[in-house]
Amino acid sequence: MANDLWARVCVAATTAFVVSSIISAPSAAADDSVCTTVGQYCGFYSPSRNISCEINTGGRVGEDGVYCQTDDPPQSVTLATDGTFKSCTGMTCLGNAAPGIPMLAYGKTMALGQFKCLSEESGVTCTTGGRGFTISRSGIATAG
Repeated sequence: MANDLWARVCVAATTAFVVSSIISAPSAAADDSVCTTVGQYCGFYSPSRNISCEINTGGRVGEDGVYCQTDDPPQSVTLATDGTFKSCTGMTCLGNAAPGIPMLAYGKTMALGQFKCLSEESGVTCTTGGRGFTISRSGIATAG
């Protein structure tokens, strides 16, 4: 019985440590990212929380690519593996960000597979192979 209680205490302590480590984890960055393995789906908010992005590799939620949107103004953009992108404006273009996604601090990059997104005060730039887009309150523009 004592060994069973000790095992439960060890499991509880390990679980508390892991949960605490995750909760107090720093903002996502390419070298400290929740996106670490191709075949994953990851996302982030800009510090203003006006921009949210999702990176998909491995086909988990459709084609590999990047999807970003701004709430104000309502617009979205999707980046394909070949560096081309499609944009959309209006409320019908918006989705819901995945729950629990981290904030990507200005000046930091989140990368997964062939995609990378850089968060800056002026907006978020996402590229693949040097081609992509920048999304901001000012609109969506070509990058690279």
